[in-house]
Amino acid sequence: MDIHQLKQRIDASGKKLVSLGNEYIKSKDEIAARKVLVKIFGEMSLQTLLIAEQNAQMDRSQRVRR
Repeated sequence: MDIHQLKQRIDASGKKLVSLGNEYIKSKDEIAARKVLVKIFGEMSLQTLLIAEQNAQMDRSQRVRR
């Protein structure tokens, strides 16, 4: 995946986190809230991996330029 694709996926993940956050706020009971939190943590994990990959690619491209 190139840096542009990673940026798009990171942006989409950020929007999904906002949506999940809103869903969490609207949760009526503790069980529903916990289910949304699990989704939030999963999405945060995915986003962290995408950012790490983007960082690694940017680092590689910096080394090529030198």
